[in-house]
This record gives sequence, C-alpha cells and structure tokens, in this order.
Amino acid sequence: MSQIAHTSSAFTQDLEDLNMVVVRLGRLASRQLNACLRAMSDFQANRVDMLIERDIELDELEIQVNEMVLSIITMRAPRADDLRRVLASAKAAQSLERIGDYARNTAKRTKAIMAGDPDNLPWDQLIEIGTMVASMIDDVLVAHELGDLEAAQAIRNSDVHVDKLHTAFFESVIAEMEAGNLAPLVGAHLLFIGKNLERIGDFTTSLAEQVLFIETGETIEPNRPKADRTSWMIDEA
Repeated sequence: MSQIAHTSSAFTQDLEDLNMVVVRLGRLASRQLNACLRAMSDFQANRVDMLIERDIELDELEIQVNEMVLSIITMRAPRADDLRRVLASAKAAQSLERIGDYARNTAKRTKAIMAGDPDNLPWDQLIEIGTMVASMIDDVLVAHELGDLEAAQAIRNSDVHVDKLHTAFFESVIAEMEAGNLAPLVGAHLLFIGKNLERIGDFTTSLAEQVLFIETGETIEPNRPKADRTSWMIDEA
C-alpha cells in the first residue's frame, strides 16, 4: 500500500511540474507579445531586439515540456483523464511556442518599418488587434490553471471578433496601397503583421479548446465561427 501511495504521489508531482512549465511558457509568450505591442506604441527598436533574442527561451521550454511528457508516459503509463492532460500539455506547448514565433516575426517586421518613416501608419488598428489577442492569452492561461470551462468557451467564441478586426485592417491597408498612400514594402509588412496577430488568436483559441477537451474528454467541434475574409479576398483577386 505504501508503494502505491508513493507512486501516486510521485505521479501527481510529475503532473504539477509539467503544468508549471506549460504555464511558464504561456506567461513568456504573453510577455513577448505585449513587448511587441509596446514597441509599436513607442517605436523603440531596443525593445524589438530584446524580444527577438528571448525567443530562444520559448523554444527551450517547449523542448522541456516534450521531454517531460515523454518521461511521464514512459515511466507512469497514465490512462484516461491523466493521459489526456499529459498529451494536451504537449499540444499546448506547441501552440504557445508558435505564438512566440509569430510575435518574433511581428517584431522583425515592426523593426523593418521603423527603419523608414513609421509615422502616419495604422498602428492603432494593429495595437487594438494585438491587445485583444494578448488579453485572450492571459485569460486562457487562467482557464487552463483553473479548468474553467465557461472561460474557455468564451475565449473560443471571442476569436470571431479578432477575425473581424483583422479583415477591417486588411481592407484599409489594401485601400491605402491602391491609392498610392502606402509604399508596397511597408504595406506588405503591415499585412503580414496583421495576419500574425490573427494567427496568434487562432492558436489561443486552440488552447481554449484544449482546456475544454481536458475537462470534458469530448472532442471539440472543429468548425467554430470564423469572420476572417482576407483569404477569400485574395482568392478572388
């Protein structure tokens, strides 16, 4: 009986340690995105350089999560609910690392725009999208820690608002480019930044769906509401 109790206690500690690393990864991804938004606000290139350099920390934490997941599956042979939590942690780490990648790419493109004349560009629209997405990330981390189904569902539903903001931003940039008010290279960077933020919203929504899966054991319907019309507009062109 004591051996069983010891094994159970060790397994519980393994799960807690794994969760701590995932949360740490999530908080770092959130800080990266917020640093990028601050750089857009004050045009400070040094913020961008620091953000780009810190991306390696996200990669290292994802590797750590994957190693822990493999160790737990090999040594503890989890089943049912526990296995679901372990596998979901690996998927969450992948999503968070991708969020960091998009933040880094956004930082690089922001820096490229700063090298020219960054004034009179639609930064406010980008910051509005980014602020909404950053809030979603913070909320999903709390939902993950608490197993909050209602919050996770609300985050999943909010992605449609990110899509609408992104579509409006896309249309405004294209209009400015067609009118000759925006240099093609700058316009391209802005469009990619907008898409990066929209994709971060998608990955955050995926994290919310993982919370729902962990807590209910039910596969989430993949066809969630979408309102991003930019791909359709490009196809039409």
